[in-house]
Amino acid sequence: MKVRDIVGKIPYIEARIHDENQEIKGISFDSRKVRPGDIFFALCGANTDGHLYLGEALRKGAILCIGERREALASLEEEHSWILVENGRKTLALLSCLFYGDPSASMRVIGVTGTNGKTTTCFFIHNILEKSGVPCGLLTTVRNFIGPWEFESVNTTEESLRIFAYLDAMRRMGIDHVVMEVSSHGLAIGRVEGVRFDTGVVTNIVPEHLEFHRTFEHYFSSKRKLLEKVEENVAKRYPRGVVVNGDDPHCLRMLENLTVPALTFGLDKKRDIWATRFDFSLRHSRFQVFTPWGNMEVTIPYPGVYNVYNALGAIAVTLFQGISKEVIQEGLVSCRRVPGRWELVEAGQDFVVVVDFAHNWHGLESTLSTVRKFALGRVITVFGCGGERDRNKRPLMGETVARYSDWCIITADNPRGENPVQTAEDALKGVEKVRQEKSLSCEVILDRAEAIEKALSIARKGDVVFLAGKGPERFQVYDGKIVPHSDYWVAKKLLEKRLSKKETV
Repeated sequence: MKVRDIVGKIPYIEARIHDENQEIKGISFDSRKVRPGDIFFALCGANTDGHLYLGEALRKGAILCIGERREALASLEEEHSWILVENGRKTLALLSCLFYGDPSASMRVIGVTGTNGKTTTCFFIHNILEKSGVPCGLLTTVRNFIGPWEFESVNTTEESLRIFAYLDAMRRMGIDHVVMEVSSHGLAIGRVEGVRFDTGVVTNIVPEHLEFHRTFEHYFSSKRKLLEKVEENVAKRYPRGVVVNGDDPHCLRMLENLTVPALTFGLDKKRDIWATRFDFSLRHSRFQVFTPWGNMEVTIPYPGVYNVYNALGAIAVTLFQGISKEVIQEGLVSCRRVPGRWELVEAGQDFVVVVDFAHNWHGLESTLSTVRKFALGRVITVFGCGGERDRNKRPLMGETVARYSDWCIITADNPRGENPVQTAEDALKGVEKVRQEKSLSCEVILDRAEAIEKALSIARKGDVVFLAGKGPERFQVYDGKIVPHSDYWVAKKLLEKRLSKKETV
């Protein structure tokens, strides 16, 4: 691909091109990774501005710079080529799609969005498709699967350059289906521009990430873009369709004025696919599902009504794709564990320890209400609120934890540049509201490892210790530094140490 091949195919405001016959070797948005022959995208991020690194990129051999700030581009020496665009991230996505040969055009792409449940729903769909014999890739918050390879994820929705590189790798391996988790942030800033979605799934919608979106309507409209992208995708051979949680009025509102086929799921008999006759435990859920394709009994290796909803979304998608009920049942019951989602920590102790990613009031409500139903003893919850994120949700998180817990320990959860004392105080407001109504123990321990140690030290037979918020994360983010931390491994080591002490007594 040469420079002339892209100039007429991306929207731009102004360009200065010195040699349109130069061969494009690659694309980079990180000046440290630029190689000779690359295009360098100067992106404006939350922490830095890529325009500050134009010089470094050029010294490393970039042949073309693309950015949003004219003064920075125009200040480059005359021999350097540049293109001024309105939206750098959308342009990066469109150019990445072009560079990798539009891989999603020949693949069946299933996008899953929503406030909670996205990752688990993606894992369910992926496992069902794999059980049916369909080679399928997976791109999610916690893991990316490409054939036999597994990669760590950076964001819920990866930068577009990486998305298209992954899709291209899948295509070259003969993988023609992919399930992709899609965040409101990724949709809003254009990370999935150029991805041709055939199916869109919405799990649920509650206000979230308002530190970025500012209003619920912006958050809502960002999520709805996924369904709009399905509607716009008219050139592919795969049938298009959308699947939404019909018990959620915000999800139903997303269907207004859409022209593509839609399926609803939920617990209400009015839904296209609905569930009843539940049997729950701390390790599984069993229920009956009614569908236009026939009925089935389903077992999943996760507890709680919220996971029933996740399974119903996956059932709707795969039935729509023609997968048999028997394969769907097998795919759900055998689904591999989703890292950091209802992950049990077991070291021979006589109480239950659960690590879960629940990090907003809605997720905490769903998970802790399940814990409360099955806990034989007390519920001890360790949680924190993310720094530099929406402060308005913190008291509500504290109130939710307090309503379902007997003992809550407020700690740090990625404070970033904010003082963790502030995040704890905000959460404490909600806890104090509940303490006026019921007996409740609460303390603040900002060191997360110490908070977990305290929770385990007070736990006794029949209790449930619930470690909320971090899930699969293996670090804590403080101002200017990243500190290794895993709730699972901290708890595991502490439990093993506790058990070894008992054995030596």
